[in-house]
Amino acid sequence: MIKNKIYNKRKKFIMNTNVNLKDVNILHHVGLVSSNMSALTECYERLGFTLSPLSMPMVPLTPGGEPETLGAGNRCAIFQNNYLELLGVVDKERWSKITKAQRGPYDIDTPLSRYEGLHVMHFGTDDIEATRERLVKQGTPCSEITPFQRNVDTPEGERIMHAKSLHFSYGVNPEALIQIAQHLTPELVFQQSYMHHPNGAKRITEIVVCVDESISYVDKYIAYTGHESKKIGNIDVIDLGFSRIIVSTPQSINEIIPDCKLPIIPFLAGFTVAVSDLYSTQKFLIANHISYLEHYGRLIVSSTEACGCTVIFENE
Repeated sequence: MIKNKIYNKRKKFIMNTNVNLKDVNILHHVGLVSSNMSALTECYERLGFTLSPLSMPMVPLTPGGEPETLGAGNRCAIFQNNYLELLGVVDKERWSKITKAQRGPYDIDTPLSRYEGLHVMHFGTDDIEATRERLVKQGTPCSEITPFQRNVDTPEGERIMHAKSLHFSYGVNPEALIQIAQHLTPELVFQQSYMHHPNGAKRITEIVVCVDESISYVDKYIAYTGHESKKIGNIDVIDLGFSRIIVSTPQSINEIIPDCKLPIIPFLAGFTVAVSDLYSTQKFLIANHISYLEHYGRLIVSSTEACGCTVIFENE
């Protein structure tokens, strides 16, 4: 059994003084994809997440072109240093006019054909140029660095947040939509007005990946992030510094998520958020008639309650 070895290693913000801020050091954000954005947002508001207003991501559709909307929109639960994205097509006419090739790593039709739920796993860095240089030097194929932007509401009115990202070859990451990203205007993302969550959420601390065999996936994440893995029982853990990747097989997934439902392998099984007071979170779940399990000092909301994604709450 994994027991509670992982869970005894509670992480504070800037929790690892040895973290390399010039490379991947955090889960930039994780995200759910749904064909029914209204139902998805209603579900996560019921779970106690405060969501930002609808935003329309924009990316270049041609090399060197200006960023354009795709027809997909998102709403986000903003935390101290990362965020949860809820993503779906909100303008079907616009989406239908953008080819799959133009959408590139932002195409959500393929993930949705597999299952509805958690699909986005983006790693964060404070120096994406240095990260890409490392990837190229070690022989890991990756894209050029490209711009990303979307509109955000602020007290002064609508502004445009900017970021840049890189992605990997089509088909090499069947388990997730994986990118590495860097904020250029973090002050527009991490607005205090969006950080007050009724469930007490403070930050995403980990993501759980379920795969048929762990070795190749762990090796891949080591290559992407520049961090080594540690074996804890039957589970592989890659500590990024500010958050973790947990890699499990179907044989060991129940050690982390009891009675986990496996829609397909590989897949993103769930994510963990640190909360300010787990007892208060528990009272919130009870008051909102949300079923949960207690497991090694954590509260686990099943994928049936959370639109195809297990949500785990832990004390910070």
